[in-house]
Amino acid sequence: MTNLINIEVLDNKQGGHEDLLFDIPGLVNQKRFDTYYFALAIEPKNGLTEIKKAVGLLVNSWNRKIKELEKGKTIYLPIDFSDQYTGCIKLEKGNSINLTYGYSMKEGWNVDPINPTDYFDSIKDFKPEGNESLKVEQEELETCLTKLTDKLKKE
Repeated sequence: MTNLINIEVLDNKQGGHEDLLFDIPGLVNQKRFDTYYFALAIEPKNGLTEIKKAVGLLVNSWNRKIKELEKGKTIYLPIDFSDQYTGCIKLEKGNSINLTYGYSMKEGWNVDPINPTDYFDSIKDFKPEGNESLKVEQEELETCLTKLTDKLKKE
């Protein structure tokens, strides 16, 4: 079985640019984002290990929020922290969870990439990147995010 969400931090020697590989099979095909704002959030950083742990903290914060989410509610999970926008996953909870990828014009520098609690419920300008969405089961998503968090913390 494939992971619902794949995240990998690359050692590409580009100073925090295009070093976060992200995909959701069936929804988002391998995008590259920057870890620049993660590095700023954990200053001083000593290397790739700290960046991976910081990304793991983000994924863990998603999982905590999803576990407490009530049926009929929508949240936004940021992943792409850029100067002029944030790329995010729109998560709508019904009997299952519906995922859509898109963006908000909320600037990446204006979001805590390690624990974006103020972001989850605040997005009002979400724009989907395409017409695709993906339905998943909550338990499967939570298990995937737990494994992903553990992987990023151990690398």
